[in-house]
Amino acid sequence: MESGLELFSSQGYARTSISAVLRHAGLKDRYFTESFSSLDDLMAALMRDIYEEQITRCAEAIGTDQPLRDRARNMIDVIVGLPLQDPRKGRVKLAESLGAGPLTARERRLGLQRMSGLVDSLLREGPHDPRIDTVTLSVAVVGAVSEMLLSWFNGVLDISREELVDQGLLLFEAITRMPGGTPSVS
Repeated sequence: MESGLELFSSQGYARTSISAVLRHAGLKDRYFTESFSSLDDLMAALMRDIYEEQITRCAEAIGTDQPLRDRARNMIDVIVGLPLQDPRKGRVKLAESLGAGPLTARERRLGLQRMSGLVDSLLREGPHDPRIDTVTLSVAVVGAVSEMLLSWFNGVLDISREELVDQGLLLFEAITRMPGGTPSVS
C-alpha cells in the first residue's frame, strides 16, 4: 500500500503499473494478487484508508461541546489539513482517484457519503428553514468544500490555508441561516 501511495502520488495512477508497484515494494508478482485483484483495488484500499483517517479526525473535531460554528470550522480545518500533512494522500484523494476505476469510484462515493453524514449532523442542530433538506445540503457542502480544496491544492486558488478554511466556514454558515438572515448557529 505504501508503494501504491508513493507511485500514484508521484507518477499518477494512469502511469503506474502493478509491475512498478511490485518493483518499488521489492515483492514478487504473487504477493500483489494475494492482497489485491487489480490496480484499481489497490487504489480503492488507499482511498478507504484515507477517508477512514479523515472521517475519524472530523468526528473527533465535531464531537466536542464547543459552539456549532467552532466545530464546523474545526472539521473544515481537518479536511484542509490532511493534504498538507501528507501531500501524497492529498494528491491521491483529490486528483488521482478521479482517474481510477469503479472500485475506487465506489470508495470515493462512500467516503463522501460518510463525510456528508457528519455535515448533516451539524446542519440538524438548532433551528433551520423547514424547506431545507439537510441531507441534500450536506452533500452540497461536502462537494463544494472538496472542489475548493482541489482548486487550492492544484494552485488555482491563491489563498492561505486559513483563508480556505474561512471560505468553507462562510459556505457552511450561509446554509445554516434561518429565513430572514438570522443565523441558526451559535
